[in-house]
Amino acid sequence: MTLRRHPHAAPETVTLATQDDHDRLAMVIMQLEMALALAKTKRLPELSASLETALTEARNLHVNMLN
Repeated sequence: MTLRRHPHAAPETVTLATQDDHDRLAMVIMQLEMALALAKTKRLPELSASLETALTEARNLHVNMLN
């Protein structure tokens, strides 16, 4: 017995035109989180502090956008 392969849906292309402000801010938060993790791994305390501040501001903005 062979398994049937279902065709996979084509991935959706994300562009500036298909994103709203909420999506863009979520992407910025994700990028800040990744940069912060790297800065901590590389033991860069000044950069980590700056990124934590930026991340806090971005999260606060996100909360304000949701309310």
